[in-house]
Amino acid sequence: MLTLLLTPDQDGLGRRNRLSTFAFYLLAAAGGSAASVVAGLLAAWALLSLLLGRFRLRLTASDGPVVAASLLFFAVMAYSNFHHMDLDASLLGVGALLPFVMPLVLIPRMRLSRYADTLPIAFFAIAVGGCLLLVIVLVEFSFFSTRVQGFSGNQGPLSVTALLCAGWSLLHVSRDSSRRHLGLAVMGALGGSIAVVLSGMRGTWPLLPICLVIALFTQRRELAALWRAWSPATRWFLVVLSVAVLAGVCVLVAPMVAMRLSQMWGELALIAANVESPTSLNLRRQMYSAAVEAIAARPWFGYGAENHWTAVSPYLDPAVLQGLSFTHFHNVFLTVGVDAGLVGVASLLAVILSPLIVAWRARHALGGGRRLGASLILVVAFVGAGMTNIMFFHDIIDAVWVFSVSLLAASVPAPSWLDGKAPKAGT
Repeated sequence: MLTLLLTPDQDGLGRRNRLSTFAFYLLAAAGGSAASVVAGLLAAWALLSLLLGRFRLRLTASDGPVVAASLLFFAVMAYSNFHHMDLDASLLGVGALLPFVMPLVLIPRMRLSRYADTLPIAFFAIAVGGCLLLVIVLVEFSFFSTRVQGFSGNQGPLSVTALLCAGWSLLHVSRDSSRRHLGLAVMGALGGSIAVVLSGMRGTWPLLPICLVIALFTQRRELAALWRAWSPATRWFLVVLSVAVLAGVCVLVAPMVAMRLSQMWGELALIAANVESPTSLNLRRQMYSAAVEAIAARPWFGYGAENHWTAVSPYLDPAVLQGLSFTHFHNVFLTVGVDAGLVGVASLLAVILSPLIVAWRARHALGGGRRLGASLILVVAFVGAGMTNIMFFHDIIDAVWVFSVSLLAASVPAPSWLDGKAPKAGT
């Protein structure tokens, strides 16, 4: 028994990654903070397995951008905290940053799997999660709240993970898909899309068509092959069904869209009239301006995460923001800039670019097209949302980002497999 624990079958470890990946992305779409708990447990188990010698810490050149960028971001943000904050607060801040160390142990474990057990399982799982999310948000919208948050506890994180769900679900489509799997992919994308709109997060609404277009363009050949395989009667039925579903969705979300747009136009009118009222847009405008001034005053390593509100307070109008405070500045670059200065912003850019670099370099490898499409959707969903609200420094969002970039990197076939064996096949 001890021998089996310490020297397990490597192929068996790789196959068991299917269950881990499926469970994580199911929860990422519909489970809220359960996804971050599962990610932490998987990383802890991977670290224990490494220490026990169950598999080796082997990284390839394709893993380098993700691992290096994540560790750099962790180091810069941790240094800023230790430099500007007391020890207890610094340790808490560093503890919150630990997800960005996880790729170092997750990628070697994930790399034991064939390609077929990596991204394809993630697309399948997130489509299933999107179907569950559809039920969750429709029940919540119908009986509890006009702005849904699912099990995330907050509309911001839900809108980000729902964007990823909408795009990645469509990546589950293939020309070999059965009707059941095709329907699952479409319903998953529908669930993610409706969740984005019903969250009421106006900053993520324009990102939804971008993510869907990226997914559809990525799968254009698969969709064309499916279309050619269907009979004329089936094509007409699907067109009519699509129009009917789209009309139903428009009717469902129209009140929410009208309400949020009306609020936005009202806030813009107040700003145009120079009325200093604490509206959402006015608060953002003042926070953005104050954050820029704070960064200019201390440009290199910022003020530390605990001190960022103190840092911007001298540049804010106390009449408008009296009694208010925020945990972030509704812009990830300004938040990181105030916390850790321009060095922090540079490390953030490295984190953002890392999955794109990995996917672009491996665009001609097995799964290259879907990997590139998945990385683009991931970056658009997270960075786009982070421009007006939240991107990092939330347990759900950090876990989904870190697990996703790790999986993207590990899905690239290694030039040489463990112990010099040839790469395993799998589509």
